[in-house]
Amino acid sequence: MASFGILFLMNNKNGLLQSKGYNQIEEDEDAFGTQGRKSRKKAEAQEKVSRVYSGRKAFELFLQAYQYVLWKQCHWLINNRGLPAELETVVRDLWATRYQSLKSMMEYSSDNDSNPTVFSSTSEVESDTTMKEEKSSKETSASKDVLRMVDTLALCYMGMLLLRLPVSVGEVHRWATGEEILFFRAVRFIPREMRNRLPGHYLGALDTRSVLKPDVLQKAVLELILKYNREYGMTFPALNHQLLLFRYIEELAMPLELYPAVTRLSNLLDIRFKFGSSENRHRITSLPEAELISFVIIAAKLSHPFDDRPRHPTTSSEAAALTVDWNVWGRAQQDYEARAKDEGRSGKGDEIKIEEQDVFGMTGDELDNYLDWYERTWISDTGEEPKASKQLLDMFPTGRVDHGMKPKEIRLDTTTEGSQEHGAITHKLKHVQGALRPSRAVSKEDELEIKKPTRRPGSVYKHYRTEDDLPSHARAFYEAAAAVVGLSLTSLVRAVFQTECKLHAWAHRQRKQEAIAAIVETGQMLEDGQNEEAQPENEMEDEEGEEEDREVYSADENQDIYNIR
Repeated sequence: MASFGILFLMNNKNGLLQSKGYNQIEEDEDAFGTQGRKSRKKAEAQEKVSRVYSGRKAFELFLQAYQYVLWKQCHWLINNRGLPAELETVVRDLWATRYQSLKSMMEYSSDNDSNPTVFSSTSEVESDTTMKEEKSSKETSASKDVLRMVDTLALCYMGMLLLRLPVSVGEVHRWATGEEILFFRAVRFIPREMRNRLPGHYLGALDTRSVLKPDVLQKAVLELILKYNREYGMTFPALNHQLLLFRYIEELAMPLELYPAVTRLSNLLDIRFKFGSSENRHRITSLPEAELISFVIIAAKLSHPFDDRPRHPTTSSEAAALTVDWNVWGRAQQDYEARAKDEGRSGKGDEIKIEEQDVFGMTGDELDNYLDWYERTWISDTGEEPKASKQLLDMFPTGRVDHGMKPKEIRLDTTTEGSQEHGAITHKLKHVQGALRPSRAVSKEDELEIKKPTRRPGSVYKHYRTEDDLPSHARAFYEAAAAVVGLSLTSLVRAVFQTECKLHAWAHRQRKQEAIAAIVETGQMLEDGQNEEAQPENEMEDEEGEEEDREVYSADENQDIYNIR
């Protein structure tokens, strides 16, 4: 039976092959070592269609994705922060102006140009440089039309500035770092159809992975405003500094008497709190918010110095009659920060700063929150296969959190009843205001009786050139003020010192003018006295009669304009 089966297979071998479409070629015994010819059917050539755009089409799609991010940011500001709906229209017009210039640039590029120089794929938030005073260069990022993700936040702020809304750059920075407004890894929220057709360098430009530095946002706002002014002739109004000043004083828990002091100091230098010119854009004082917070700090240093030296006002009604206890202020500030962290109003955005050694000191809740953030940020939620290894993801359960961005809705008005943020600020204010220390008033008459000079408020004024010169209380106050306006501590110290130099220069000019006026007046009196001695008596009588009818104007030379008390 076995031999029959083998024979059957051998006899039916040719038929089986032929039935399957194969041609059996019989080998010739004489043609040793030869093979039959093989014929192959050529496959039809198919045109490969790339799903990824390139050149002008890719750039136009990138502009649409960029515009989509900008729309999402405006939508959040209107619906979650309670800003007026006109903000979307203003920001859209600002973007449309720049969009036309960007499209006109692309008309000169080739369709095959897949890497146009009109966007920045390098992370603009990675640099830790501050706004130092440098010589202006013709080839700077301000003179080039470069698209950066931080410019979306700058455009939103420019729209709020045009509407005169009391929103600071520091607030926008806190929203971005806290991942409330769309900024960090914004590419996650781009529709899948658009992402699939964008080249890698454009996706990288939409993917911000580093912490946003405060100075970077301030510099982006300044450069973009100067660009619109230079290229489109657009002028931006001044800050709504009256409301911003009140918010600064409230958030720093300082006495309200600083408000008129700041107003008077700014009027001395004729400061209007507008963005400076392009020639001075490298000076930190070209930022209006830096100028405003500098005057707040200077007024606080004049009325509430950081040292423990006693200073006596002239009357008990002066602003310096009550001074801040900086030990109480420091404890109130620490309680405010701890309360904000417990309520979830701070600490957002710190996950990106976590390093390997920090994990060992985390509690269970902190680990859960960190893993939730990692899942929400780095694991794809669009139905695609995640980039991370499936075996690694199986080790950690997913799906605990909602991947969508659902930030807590907090209205812009912090005075609303029941607001957690307003409650924390009110608690800090009551704590600090209740611990104000009265200073004993010493009048000028009492000072003459004592026959000893009395140290007055504003005397022994300390200047700090660098952050290393700051004492403990001053450092805590400077850091809180820097967080309010969105500046680094180094930049804020420099801004305050430059403003102090301006005030000292003004005071020097005033003293010089008074001295010159006194010399001129003394010389005029001596000259008049000599002329009177040489004149006859009848001429002197006529001149005295003329002096009685002549109207004389004089200024109070003893008026102390620099005294803010």
